[in-house]
Amino acid sequence: MKAVVFDGQNLMIKNVEDPKINDSQVLIRVKSVGICGTDLAILNKSLATPTPLILGHEFSGDVIEVGSEVDKKWLNKRVTSEINTNIDFDCYYCKQSNYTQCLSRKALGIDIDGALAEFIAVESYLLHEIPDSISYDDATFIEPLAAAYQIFEVMPLDKNDKVMAIFGLGKLGLLITQVALLKGLQLITVDDSQKKIDLAKHFGAHYQLNRSEGVHIPSEIKNLTNGLGADIVLDATGNPDALKDIIDSCRTRGKVHIKSTHGVNAKINLTDMVVRELTLYTSRCGPFDKAIEGLESGKIKVDKLISKKFELEDIEEAVAYYNRSHDHIKSIIHL
Repeated sequence: MKAVVFDGQNLMIKNVEDPKINDSQVLIRVKSVGICGTDLAILNKSLATPTPLILGHEFSGDVIEVGSEVDKKWLNKRVTSEINTNIDFDCYYCKQSNYTQCLSRKALGIDIDGALAEFIAVESYLLHEIPDSISYDDATFIEPLAAAYQIFEVMPLDKNDKVMAIFGLGKLGLLITQVALLKGLQLITVDDSQKKIDLAKHFGAHYQLNRSEGVHIPSEIKNLTNGLGADIVLDATGNPDALKDIIDSCRTRGKVHIKSTHGVNAKINLTDMVVRELTLYTSRCGPFDKAIEGLESGKIKVDKLISKKFELEDIEEAVAYYNRSHDHIKSIIHL
């Protein structure tokens, strides 16, 4: 099969052996794959991974073969897959049903081969059926949308949480914008791309701030919040240099949520956080069922988040486009 392989230095399309499934796995013919910021972090080596590696973890496709222990109902189903595999179901975290934190887990497209290939073998317990109303392309948003919902799984809202500032309006930031609005939060969105800022406004964000205009963002946020700062400030920038403004934009005893995976060490002012008694939250993978319901119901819109579509053979062009386009949100690879 054809696959996109990163050898630690170069990205290339190679003919590799088709995956073989075991008794508990299914074989998926991949239809659509989203290019993620994590893929770029792997390519620029800020996120270390084993190589050679087939990239890709936001995907959809059709089940074309099932293992002997797998329910035959999955055959020919349109599916997507969770990315945390190799779950032992017996460790400390698994016994608390925190399977994404399993001590033996491996992530598709990060720790082991992923979906930028004609076929991928995955464990059947990772599967989620895609409703007919959700296209293959839109289904590539299920994994990051689940991550957006996870923010509010690990950070319960209380009666004082009314204003949320979101820094970074890429794919994830714009998904979080929509989920936060469903939670009834008043939103201040921050980016340096006017196109992305306009999209946040289109989705219903109440206030928009453009970093490229040279304004001091923490001061602007305090001006919008009676001098206090936002109750919740979220980082979806992928840029560790933004963390100072993020922390400075939060009110005393507020919540700072780091969603970005920078791939590099970041500096934060812990003294300031301690003195102002800020609470720091982080989160990663989330509930696929809520993400699928959000898309199927139409509560979450993703059509305007697709910047461009490419064929597998054009992967180098797709990566270059991602890197050079300031307004890029998400590119889709078709197989």
